[in-house]
Amino acid sequence: MAMPSVEQLAKEQYAKLFGVADWPLFKETAEALLREAAHIKTTDMQFWPTQKLLARNSRKRLLIGIGIELLLKSVYLKNGYCINKRQEDRTTRGFPFTQEHAATIAMDDADSYSLEPLVANITGILKFQDQETALKGLKIAKVFRNKEGHVVTGAHQFDSTNYRDIEASLVILYERAFQERLLVHFSLEPDEPAEWHVSPLAKA
Repeated sequence: MAMPSVEQLAKEQYAKLFGVADWPLFKETAEALLREAAHIKTTDMQFWPTQKLLARNSRKRLLIGIGIELLLKSVYLKNGYCINKRQEDRTTRGFPFTQEHAATIAMDDADSYSLEPLVANITGILKFQDQETALKGLKIAKVFRNKEGHVVTGAHQFDSTNYRDIEASLVILYERAFQERLLVHFSLEPDEPAEWHVSPLAKA
């Protein structure tokens, strides 16, 4: 019998088949990351003085990408869907699986789906009145997650509207998925106020 690889042994530390009961922890962790992304300043960065802005922006984008991945996983779990991958076929075939469907097939407790299929399939989980706006920011966050997690560049073509699009998507997602009102603003300029506040939606 082959000995497990170093990677397999490390993955086993996190192995779990996630279920409905796990969604609040995913949401709380996502919110901690997104709140930090909203408020993080160049003075928070332990980096070369001339590169603090570059480092701050990179970290802000990475926090947004990871935070939104965990937030979407929370949404899937809350609605009774499995985020673990199939054991035999590790593609996205058949995704998303309900918890009931997942109980009939072998699931991988050491691996979960990435942000790409989570974004691509969210409209099968939630119905949005303004689908274009809801998805636009999520797609941008997916690029942030992929690029900032894999490469480093000495310069970046900055587009502040990316952050406004992500804010708009998050507001819609919170209202639709959690029945909550989100006030969010990712601070970009030195004196620009940041905001992250979640409250229950007022009942009609």
